[in-house]
Amino acid sequence: MSRFESLQDWLNWIESCHPTEIELGLDRVGEVAQRLKLTFNLRFNTIRVITVAGTNGKGSCVASLNALLMSAGCRVGCYTSPHFLHYNERIQINGEPIDDHSLIHAFECIDQARGDTRLTYFEFGTLAALEIFQHSELDMVLLEVGLGGRLDAVNIIDPDIAIVTCIAIDHQAWLGSDREQIGAEKAGIFRAGKPALCADPSPPDSLRAVAERCGARFYARDHDFTVDLSFAGDSSEGYWAWQGQSAMGECVTLADLPKSNLPMDSVAVAIQAVQLLGVKEIDYQCLSRIQLPGRFQSVAVEGHKVILDVAHNPAAARYLAAQLTADYCAGQTFAIMAIMNDKDGEGMLAALKNNIDAWFLADLKHVSRAMVASELATLLHQQGIQMISVSKNVRQALRQVLSLMEPEDRLVVLGSFFTVAEVMRLQVAKSYG
Repeated sequence: MSRFESLQDWLNWIESCHPTEIELGLDRVGEVAQRLKLTFNLRFNTIRVITVAGTNGKGSCVASLNALLMSAGCRVGCYTSPHFLHYNERIQINGEPIDDHSLIHAFECIDQARGDTRLTYFEFGTLAALEIFQHSELDMVLLEVGLGGRLDAVNIIDPDIAIVTCIAIDHQAWLGSDREQIGAEKAGIFRAGKPALCADPSPPDSLRAVAERCGARFYARDHDFTVDLSFAGDSSEGYWAWQGQSAMGECVTLADLPKSNLPMDSVAVAIQAVQLLGVKEIDYQCLSRIQLPGRFQSVAVEGHKVILDVAHNPAAARYLAAQLTADYCAGQTFAIMAIMNDKDGEGMLAALKNNIDAWFLADLKHVSRAMVASELATLLHQQGIQMISVSKNVRQALRQVLSLMEPEDRLVVLGSFFTVAEVMRLQVAKSYG
């Protein structure tokens, strides 16, 4: 008999099953995986697995891989995190979120197999994804690392290709205080004899060192695969070229690739990965059609331009600042921001302060890890910024900003998945209200 009938009841219970939100390590989740007989690298040896780690750009890389592989007719399973509105977003097959029934069945199997073993929310989700993928007749599985790499739950599976997108300072409490330590943790997904790809143009030495130590075949951006940007006419007509290696080590050149809205590093490394897989008949035009929620996503709210971006560390904030600079705005740029208390708020604000005319800070009282808005306001004041408003929630901040905006103004919502999700949720509720 099922413990619960609804998916939400299962999720509420799973969230309460472990005393901490994060507990890195593979012993517990690996033990339950063995009881579930999750051995699809052996039982289903036609399935190819790509695992993606990195500080930023993981979601963009997975989205690029998914689009490229599906364009070639592959049946693809994707596991990503976190979600915006529905948990089902985390597990997708051929671009479609998994249904409630399949998730509930997977949770039931995990619950029966785990015995007295405590699992975190993320570990439950990872095992559910693997359980579903193993029985879904897939060609490819894409696994996004949740935190780090070496001790992340997805690392119980041996990937055919491991990708690290970029390395920046984030999650220092778990991964280390500098890029070398963080890089070594993320490189923990590399496997002997398998390709290990890095999209970072300036990777820490630890990435290559781990690859050499474990016997992985290392492919570096600007060395083993490169990007050549060119423009025909104005920037909206941008095309670019890629050069890298085939599975046989031959040089491959792709010209006139369409401009993508995603970070070029993530797209470039995804192309190198599919080349190493030997996938044929890829339609590269699909790159121009990828829409990834919360990554410089432009939506209209009451007739005003609103940009949703999950930037949540200084490196992501710098990339967002560059995008805002390139995206001409005749009016003012307002920002709604709420971040987690373990993030470098000072570094994020420094990266963005020249692009924002007024800041609207919000509390996320339903998120225990969230920084209190007044603390974020203090960081802004310390940087000499005065145009600040503090709200008790995102809804209040949004209402205040919209009441002040002129037609030529724009609003940026940033700081975390939770912040962006709040605006998405408000828009969905309004459209059905």
